[in-house]
Amino acid sequence: MLKAVLIDDEEIALDVLEIVLLEVGNVSVERKFLQVDEAFAYLEDSEVDLIFLDIEMPGMNGLIAAERLSLRYPRSQIIFVTAYNEYAVEAFEVNAFGYLLKPVSKERLAKTLERYQLRYSDSDNDHGTDAMYSPAAAAVAHNEGAAESFLHLNVLGSMELYDSDHALVTWRTKKTKEMFAYLWHHDGNPMQRHRILEDLWPDHTIDRGQALFHTTLYHLRNTLKNAGFQDAVMFGDERYWMRIDKIVSDAAQLKALMHLEEGVSLVGELVKLYRGDYLETENYAWAAAKQYDVRASYLQTLEQLLSQVGRLDRESILRKLIALEPYIEAHYKLLLQDLKDAGEGAAARKLYELMVDRFKNELGVEISIE
Repeated sequence: MLKAVLIDDEEIALDVLEIVLLEVGNVSVERKFLQVDEAFAYLEDSEVDLIFLDIEMPGMNGLIAAERLSLRYPRSQIIFVTAYNEYAVEAFEVNAFGYLLKPVSKERLAKTLERYQLRYSDSDNDHGTDAMYSPAAAAVAHNEGAAESFLHLNVLGSMELYDSDHALVTWRTKKTKEMFAYLWHHDGNPMQRHRILEDLWPDHTIDRGQALFHTTLYHLRNTLKNAGFQDAVMFGDERYWMRIDKIVSDAAQLKALMHLEEGVSLVGELVKLYRGDYLETENYAWAAAKQYDVRASYLQTLEQLLSQVGRLDRESILRKLIALEPYIEAHYKLLLQDLKDAGEGAAARKLYELMVDRFKNELGVEISIE
């Protein structure tokens, strides 16, 4: 006999659902609740198989309640019962086991219960763990994996994500891509939903923003799952974060290179790796501060290396500095002098002409070096 609790703010709806459950059979309704908080208190001491939950309720929305329930009671499966079909995507985004429309038909309810029993009949001690996220279970599964596979992320210049087979990951929508970038950008730190809404949907109402948030998160989780990254986006304490342990990025590689004592010997890689500014082509307003910081740190590192490297590496660094800061006259002068000292007159003349044309045509400034 399956144990269930029912949560709905309408008492008549609770009674009707209980009657249908009794008619279907094999389900014991342990308690009925008009308030979600009352259900939480009961479930602290009582374990059930199923939680039938309404979505449209005062006080705490059913979708939010489901997120909390799934985290605190991962062995209990949630079945939404609602008069609205517009929440289907959001319902399954929070890993609901089922979604029933009011008035609940006996046939549809019976099929849902049959599906539940088929899934868990051979795993009574572990039911619920494959449909609900459990932090402990996820950690065990991760540690017991036979082989590690990583996603490779480029964010310097343009943004591309590649799966473990080096295939380019495609995004369902631009917002799905941005949500991925946003959660990864925050380096695994939990982000409150209202903050995410403010940064990603600043021009929408709260209700519209929440709807878009859940739909986008659903697409993001599916995309990463298809790329081989299970349980990529986590939820807890009303916050969302991304596991970054399976994502290797060019930004992290750049940071490591800049902090290596032997960075002097890796100038070629350091110059090549910086294809552009952090998330440059995406134009995300929330990334502007980090974009500035990454660029400033990189330029400072290059400047410091100038006095530590040989002539060829010094030339590579100066050409990179000129590409990134085309109006810094000092960089041209240093490179011109190096080219002259090396007897590369043709290269020096070409650089000089480039400098003169650039300053004149783009800045309206006449410049010459004796």
